Amino acid sequence: MKEKSKVIAYIIREKYSSKEVLVFDHKNMPEAGTQVVGGTVDPGEELKTALVREIYEESGLNVIESDLKYIGESVYFRKDFPEKNLRTYFLIDGNHLPNSWSHQVISSGEDNNLVFDFYWVSLSIAKVKLVGNFQEYLEILEINSL
Repeated sequence: MKEKSKVIAYIIREKYSSKEVLVFDHKNMPEAGTQVVGGTVDPGEELKTALVREIYEESGLNVIESDLKYIGESVYFRKDFPEKNLRTYFLIDGNHLPNSWSHQVISSGEDNNLVFDFYWVSLSIAKVKLVGNFQEYLEILEINSL
């Protein structure tokens, strides 16, 4: 079975005394489902370096490694083909970000030139809406502060 190291970003903001997480949908590809920013760690790449790169490629946001707060790790087995994902989750403060935007992906990967539509949802909605088990650490964020 193929194994990949993945990094996942929970970009969180507080609005009206509740927490929201930044999510995106693929424009013109609704079957991909609602996701959070993240991706594959290249061979030899540090986890935080990979996540900074993925955030920029997928959303256009510039973050620095010191802004990333480690949350935890998990193992996810893909359902569409035999692959084991070793996931590392990080938290990022998104209180300064706009309510929504679209971004055309710039990468050497399979999502190059796709357009992602970004917006915020409450943590409770994200628990239901996110695909691929991306909601697995949201429970922790509900009780902990940014």
